[in-house]
Amino acid sequence: MKRFYLTLTVIVLLLSQAAAQDNAADEEAIKKIFSAAQTIKAEAIVAEGQGFKVYRVFAEDKIIGWVVKLDEMGKVKPITFLVGIDAQGRVAGVHVLEYRDIFGAEIKRRSFLRQFQGKSLKNKISIGADIDAVTSATISSGAAASAVRKALNIIAGFKK
Repeated sequence: MKRFYLTLTVIVLLLSQAAAQDNAADEEAIKKIFSAAQTIKAEAIVAEGQGFKVYRVFAEDKIIGWVVKLDEMGKVKPITFLVGIDAQGRVAGVHVLEYRDIFGAEIKRRSFLRQFQGKSLKNKISIGADIDAVTSATISSGAAASAVRKALNIIAGFKK
């Protein structure tokens, strides 16, 4: 029985250390999206039947935006995105946190992700309409557009 509790304790410690590293990576990316960020508060929410992590981003005790962490399916594996939405409901920035597929990683390029900046729910945010896909990464490009639309919808509902 002692061995069981020791093993359980080690597992809990390892999981908490991994979560702390994930949060540190998230916060580093969030500060790239919101350079004025001073305080970042995370919370888990359920929207559209899925669980998401939403970060509230503050500067001088005033909310300047939100960041939604979500996975969208690539060709074979999920892609983890951080989508920043400013206080006016526009995309402040998009960051690919983890790309797991073999092909299509070019969507991590700033030139592609910059296309989403300033977009809101008033925009289509659709490949071929207002977003140009990355050559040979059409599915991954579509996943990015889907992640942005989903994040905008989550924050619009979250703000109500």
